Amino acid sequence: MFRKVMKHLTNNPGLKLLSLLFSVVLWLVVVNIADPDGTKSFSIPVEIINKDIITEMGKVPSVVGDTDIAMFYISGPRSYVEDMTSDDFNVTADLSQVDLSQEGDTKLVPIEITAKKNDRRIEIVRRTVNMQITLEDRLEQKFVISAESTGTPAEGYAIGGVEVTPNLLKISGPASVVSQIKRVGATINVDGVSGDVSDSVIPVLYDEDGSVISPDMLELNQSAVTIRAEIWATKSVPIQCQVDGEPAVGYQFRTVECAPETVMVKGKASLLNRISVINIPGGIIDISGAREDIEDTVDITPYLDALGISLVEPSASQVAVTVIIEQKETKAFDFPTADIKISGLPTEYELNFSAETLSVNVRALGEDMETLTQENIEALLDVTDLTPGTYTRQLTINLPGDKYEAVGIVNVQFVILDKRLQVEEGDVQPSNPDNGQDENTGDDDGQPEDENNGGTE
Repeated sequence: MFRKVMKHLTNNPGLKLLSLLFSVVLWLVVVNIADPDGTKSFSIPVEIINKDIITEMGKVPSVVGDTDIAMFYISGPRSYVEDMTSDDFNVTADLSQVDLSQEGDTKLVPIEITAKKNDRRIEIVRRTVNMQITLEDRLEQKFVISAESTGTPAEGYAIGGVEVTPNLLKISGPASVVSQIKRVGATINVDGVSGDVSDSVIPVLYDEDGSVISPDMLELNQSAVTIRAEIWATKSVPIQCQVDGEPAVGYQFRTVECAPETVMVKGKASLLNRISVINIPGGIIDISGAREDIEDTVDITPYLDALGISLVEPSASQVAVTVIIEQKETKAFDFPTADIKISGLPTEYELNFSAETLSVNVRALGEDMETLTQENIEALLDVTDLTPGTYTRQLTINLPGDKYEAVGIVNVQFVILDKRLQVEEGDVQPSNPDNGQDENTGDDDGQPEDENNGGTE
């Protein structure tokens, strides 16, 4: 039996070998038809490893151009090739492999590309062989993070304050990059909000022109910070200004005007509810001796700070104050002496004025002067304790309100007669034995004055 089998296997060896070769070729053909070869290209960022080798030297590596992007393609059976993605490769540049003895500023670092799977089924063909770097001095600086906001709160609300925690950021990296940083900011969106809001944000680096600097080549001690915005209520409040002093004689303070008349302020609702006016106190504007309008600019910020509030628009802190000073007019009124109100005259005496009218000068603003008439003026004469004789006395002038003032002293000349001693014309009046003095003499005790002295006491 065995011999028959061996004889069968050894018969026609050439034919059997040919059949085997044909089977192998046929398998290869079938495989290639079912899963032909294919290629696929990749561009993957290079992971830099062993940076500490350079940083320990007080240097930092800076990549030249886009040489930290590895470009390569793979080939192999299409089923394997198409199955590969960027995540299936390790692309690294080991700084421990850099040759620091290379001439020039640019150093070459070999790029290593390995497949995480199907490494025996595919072939990797590199187009980027080396990453180029330059070595720079390492610089470390600290920056205060400025709190910023974007958007507009809900109507009737404003940003009360924005703060960042922590507010200090330490940045290290290539000196050429770190030296470009002029400001670090953190921004919170407050659009449409009506209450306090907070967020965790990534600090943004800015250069001198306000352009954003990429942090890819830098090390930051804080990858994110907390920013909080306090939202306050708003209110429109009028401005009032007090003035000190009195203008020059003949001038009157009319009013004080503020521009703007009102400002929009913000603060806690409990504070705003108690505030009805912003007052610029006396002592700021002095009108003493003024003969013309006074214009000045007042910063109202200190008065807002004292109230615990602030302006919605900080630029509105300067208020233009204009004090209106107007010159008064003087007008002379012919006042009938018959209208003088006399007090203190005994019934047995008679008083006669030496003139029918006298001049009363009144000073007031033009618009007020137009409504003043002689009937509005009151003149008073007190002759208490005066005896018969000729006198000149000062009248008391009363005007309708403080907006009018009498100018100068108004004197009137008059004669007091004793009606009991009057005789018919041509008779001589006897001397008065009671007072023991001549009727033509007078002094400050109220006795008649000498007619030759002009009638002025």
